[in-house]
Amino acid sequence: MIIRTITLILISAILILAQNEEDSLITYQSEDSVVIVANRYQVSAKALSYSYELVTEDKIKSLSNHSALEMVDISFPSSFILEKKVMGFGVGTAGGGLVNIRGLGGKPNTGVLVLLNGHPDFMGIFGHPLPDVYGIDDIQRVEILAGPASTVFGNHAMGGVVNLVTEPNYKHFAKISIEGGTYNSYNYGLNLSKQLGRNGFYVNVRRKKSDGHVAKTSFESTQYNAGWSFQINPKLNLSAKARYVPYTFDDPERGNYDPTGLGTYGDIQRGMGEIILSNNFQKWQGSAQIYTNLGHHKFFDGFESNDFNYGFSIYQNWLTGSNFSFAFGTDFMHFGGQAENKISRKPNGDPIVNEDKHEISSGGLYALALYNPFSTLNFKLGTRYQYNSLQTQNLSPTIGLSYTFFSSFQLFSNYQNGFRNPTPMELYLFPSANENLNPEKINSIEGGLIYQLANNTQIKITYFNNDIKNRIQAVNFKFRNSVSANQWGIESQIKTQLNSVLGTQFSYSYLDPDIITTYNPEHQFKYVLHASHKNYRLSIFGKYVKDLFAGDNSTDPLPDYHVVNLSVSILSKSFDAHLRVLNILNYKYRVMPEYDAPGTNAQLGIDFKL
Repeated sequence: MIIRTITLILISAILILAQNEEDSLITYQSEDSVVIVANRYQVSAKALSYSYELVTEDKIKSLSNHSALEMVDISFPSSFILEKKVMGFGVGTAGGGLVNIRGLGGKPNTGVLVLLNGHPDFMGIFGHPLPDVYGIDDIQRVEILAGPASTVFGNHAMGGVVNLVTEPNYKHFAKISIEGGTYNSYNYGLNLSKQLGRNGFYVNVRRKKSDGHVAKTSFESTQYNAGWSFQINPKLNLSAKARYVPYTFDDPERGNYDPTGLGTYGDIQRGMGEIILSNNFQKWQGSAQIYTNLGHHKFFDGFESNDFNYGFSIYQNWLTGSNFSFAFGTDFMHFGGQAENKISRKPNGDPIVNEDKHEISSGGLYALALYNPFSTLNFKLGTRYQYNSLQTQNLSPTIGLSYTFFSSFQLFSNYQNGFRNPTPMELYLFPSANENLNPEKINSIEGGLIYQLANNTQIKITYFNNDIKNRIQAVNFKFRNSVSANQWGIESQIKTQLNSVLGTQFSYSYLDPDIITTYNPEHQFKYVLHASHKNYRLSIFGKYVKDLFAGDNSTDPLPDYHVVNLSVSILSKSFDAHLRVLNILNYKYRVMPEYDAPGTNAQLGIDFKL
């Protein structure tokens, strides 16, 4: 059945590629495309010397179910996100939301850096992002940078960077969203936005709830977003944004054990805020930011914590002329928290959790030069210096080049360096903690070819190799820098836009993860087939996963699986209606041992616009 389905999809792709090109749209034009990479620097698409993917708002709204981070899994060939429920990812040992890119990320995800409008966003004690707080309401685009990116982005950027860019939609003063689906799931919200002169205001409120596909897989959240922006002049903009998300989730791992009477696996409260002054002069582009991320976590087993993350960054992109630009910046972060568990104790009666408050400060400087001596040749050279209060220092260089020939072919290669400092959890929190841990390190190379066919089709093939040192993992119940690994892989992707109606995206990735096999499948085949005509949209998307393991060293093997999804929408001036059906073949599979993933589930919704 799986082979037959894939064969039909490939045949469809061949038929589409074989169609007459007279009606094709110019959608992949690298000569005149300009990319703003994660809010930090500007580069032409033909000068990119690494793998970069941009996901637009339309695709996010059409394909995402409950979080914009789902687009990372859908859009990038070698990415894998652990999803085990109908709604919500959860937190802790039983949580989903793991993000692996090119074999790196981890569980929890401390090796792929998630940015919110260009600044780091993670929990202060455990060092991982909270994917359930993002939603999709105000996400304008998702940017994916594959491979180490610590030169520009610093700590945690081992496997890559995901940047979520939020912007209100001022086209409508009000939007009321109502959605319901299987497993007693519902999702409704109110969005208000208005521009008054040079001021812009918005407020979003959203409520989500699901009973889950099996017992103890419920999820419930409320999201509050608000923001203000002021256009000081045509070149300067000041904005402030805030987000508060309380949510609860359950998991079968809890069983009937609930000594605190919480009634669910976890009760989470997260609050975030940012103030950004951005400039867009003819030769100077950049911003100054201050931001915070605060949280309170409470779990059924008695664990309770308060964490914080404060930071500021200043970065600029200097466009000196037509063939040279220089990006530079500095950033500082102060993060940490305090935890306790009044129920669980060591055999001698001492607390199992280190109840002291732990804080870490970290600051860095970076510089990146982009130079194209000829219109067909582009160079990149940069470095970062990072220092933190653990008395560790990191130097993170990068160098890359790209070369365009015959106007349709582009070769690119890149050397990238990344690092991840140990988190407060690994250093101090549990009996497994180790205050003598060193930073994880990675040196990575990649090279590839991009072929533009008739301006409506793009073919991309990439090879990468990761040399990993000092990987932190628990050995004999103690965190240690115990693992070195050498990973390599190949990514291939074909995008085509036949005409104004039909388009496709196919990708295949092969990964040799070495011993780091946890949620790093050896083979992944992904596809998106989309059609649009007037006010109607149809998308069929899915993936086939082979040789997946839930543990390192090829332990806890999981069955291969193929999941196919469907999205249909009708758009109009006053309302939008949509239907999403996930796992339409009702394929039985597992992404965790002894844990069945959801079967067919559907959501039907409508958005009223005023």
